[in-house]
Amino acid sequence: MSIRQQINIAIIGGGSAGLFLAKKLSEEQLINIFLFEKNNKPATKLKASGGGKANILNENIQENSYNHPEFISELLKKVNYSTIKSEFEAMGLKMNVDTNGYVYPSTYFSQTVIDVLVNQLNKNVHFIFNHNVSNILQINNLWKIDNIDTLFDKVILASGTPAGMIAKNRLNYNSYLNGFQIEKIDYQPSLVGFKIRNYPKKLSGCRTKAIVTLCQNKKSIFEEKGEVVFKDDGISGIVILNASAYYNRLTNKQNCTLSLNFLYNDPNYNIENHLKKHHDLCGILHPKLNELYKKIPFDVRHFQLEISSVYNMDFAQVCNGGILLSELKPTFELKKYKNIYAIGEMLDIDGVCGGYNLFFAFASAYLAAMAIKMANQNELD
Repeated sequence: MSIRQQINIAIIGGGSAGLFLAKKLSEEQLINIFLFEKNNKPATKLKASGGGKANILNENIQENSYNHPEFISELLKKVNYSTIKSEFEAMGLKMNVDTNGYVYPSTYFSQTVIDVLVNQLNKNVHFIFNHNVSNILQINNLWKIDNIDTLFDKVILASGTPAGMIAKNRLNYNSYLNGFQIEKIDYQPSLVGFKIRNYPKKLSGCRTKAIVTLCQNKKSIFEEKGEVVFKDDGISGIVILNASAYYNRLTNKQNCTLSLNFLYNDPNYNIENHLKKHHDLCGILHPKLNELYKKIPFDVRHFQLEISSVYNMDFAQVCNGGILLSELKPTFELKKYKNIYAIGEMLDIDGVCGGYNLFFAFASAYLAAMAIKMANQNELD
């Protein structure tokens, strides 16, 4: 039997997927891990997720809530909600589940999740902050990153997407991918608000619940109940972000509308009788909607809004696009490059709100870690 030697692994990106992967790999003493992060601290997006509360998982993961349900269906045979939940519980993270199945840390504070992940890292993990990786070169059977002296046996790409970044910070983002001959789709904003044609600006500041239906050519594509937030020039809210995920997957985005039903709790309520008796809808609609109704009456069960576009990348919570899934082995290793892996938001996988995207970040990291550990055992034993 050969003597086992320490191997060096580079993780590009200290976000949700990168941190979770580092934790799993650091359990192996003979793995030396370098974690490259372009910011001065890890997991800045995770800290902002869920409005700072970090909706990290979903109790009822549905493959159809992702853009590639077949891929997710296969993934769920290997790793599921219970797997990742158990991993976090083993780290000491207590979690709460709301009525929608959304899972949060019991503190409802995202920094708790980051602290738990970082505190679980062993001494074989070395952070390299303020380093935006620009070049990854192969030297014989090893990999060199920029001007770092250490050569790496394996590299895991986990640097995410430019979602939520202002334009100047998006320049040359993930430019190191240009050195790889792999197919990818340009990132586009997903989970983002809509801009509306002929938008009723007087509704700005209005927050109300409704059943929201996304239609194209009057055919329903998506429907869900939730809070709608009217902004200065468009609308947002979780239900709107979810609708945008389906909108952004359309090849042709012409003739798309949103229909809002403000009487979702009582579909048989007689509006005509109400108006005859009370003369307005102040007891039913948000005051700003009621004022609009007085001037321009509308169907409160089918309030129509014509979609102009989505907000730009600055406001996106998630992107669609990324490295094509056809470029991957089941282990998340790139087919064309031995010992290079890609996980999390780097890939052409995106889901709706509710813990779906963070679940995939953790799940892909988990599977990659298991594959790397097994490969190391086979190579070094």
